[in-house]
Amino acid sequence: MTKKDKIAFIKSSKRKSHVYNDLQRYSDHQLDELIREIVQGLVRESELIANAYINGYR
Repeated sequence: MTKKDKIAFIKSSKRKSHVYNDLQRYSDHQLDELIREIVQGLVRESELIANAYINGYR
């Protein structure tokens, strides 16, 4: 992923909006860490939703 792609992904995630103005200053490593954090949050949310859905049908 290019730096431009990473920034586009972060902005499209609608998370971490407080850093949007500073993303150009972030290093590739910092952008990778931010993306990892966003993806982990999405996975956690998906697990919660799946568990709630499963438990609703028991």
